[in-house]
Amino acid sequence: MRGFSLGVVCVGALVVGCGGKSDASATATAGMESESGTTDGGSTSTGSTSNATSETTTNGGSMSATGTSSTTSAATTDDGTTGCSFLNCNDGGGGGSQCDPMVQDCPDGEKCTAVSPMVGEPWGINECVPVNGAGVVGDPCDIEGGKYTGLDDCALGYICLLTDDEGMGGTCVEFCDANMNCPNSGAMCVVYNDGSLPICLANCDPLLQDCAADQGCYPSGGDTFVCFKTSVDIGEGGVGDGCNYTNQCQPGLMCLSPDSVPDCLENGCCSPFCSVMEGNANCLDGQECVAYFEMGQAPPGYEDVGVCAIPM
Repeated sequence: MRGFSLGVVCVGALVVGCGGKSDASATATAGMESESGTTDGGSTSTGSTSNATSETTTNGGSMSATGTSSTTSAATTDDGTTGCSFLNCNDGGGGGSQCDPMVQDCPDGEKCTAVSPMVGEPWGINECVPVNGAGVVGDPCDIEGGKYTGLDDCALGYICLLTDDEGMGGTCVEFCDANMNCPNSGAMCVVYNDGSLPICLANCDPLLQDCAADQGCYPSGGDTFVCFKTSVDIGEGGVGDGCNYTNQCQPGLMCLSPDSVPDCLENGCCSPFCSVMEGNANCLDGQECVAYFEMGQAPPGYEDVGVCAIPM
């Protein structure tokens, strides 16, 4: 669906689904590192995507899923693993899961959430844990025992994301329901980390970067872009810098494969989004502003979205 193929790098904690729709898609790296863990690839459900809201639901800071779209998209993020855009591209739940967060089929007093399958790994399975709080969309939250334990103070049907490395200072994010909708936030349902993390994130405009502070607007697979917490230190994640996940790039950039960025010697390198109508002004020498979507395939409002890449 993308006119120019972008090489997408998907390695990371929260892996967003990689399916690309752009000419530049072959060069883009889809993975995103999320405050929560790795997401392999997500699947997305398409609802109506109205406007991108600047809220976001994943990156490590606070998130408010106010997006107007109920569509979902696959994703790949930084903590996770492999190749999609932000979260992993598989949906269906990780092996060893004992419950379904979209159904919330745990005993009374417990909730189904995403946890790490073993110490040192990001979310990958679903387990029942005690309900220890009443936090809902956008409420502050903390996680006991580390950010992948699931022992947070969000309510039934919510998970604490966008925390620091110790699981503190996060925001409650809604799980998608069984129909892959987000009834309490109006955001987009995106499925990450082998299906263990079906969450509601706000959609956004990569040219406007209309997400909350500390978040960027990143590709989420399929036709969508979602707000997610950036996972970069000061002075890192700039144009041409190495990346493994898309949210290892500063807002306004995405992680592309090495053959899309001049002199890139890493698994991937950060490259700017650009306006197709405005041309190559923001691109590096040797790059062109390539339409993210093939002609006639862009969702309403995204017709001008491009990314700087070396033409293939």
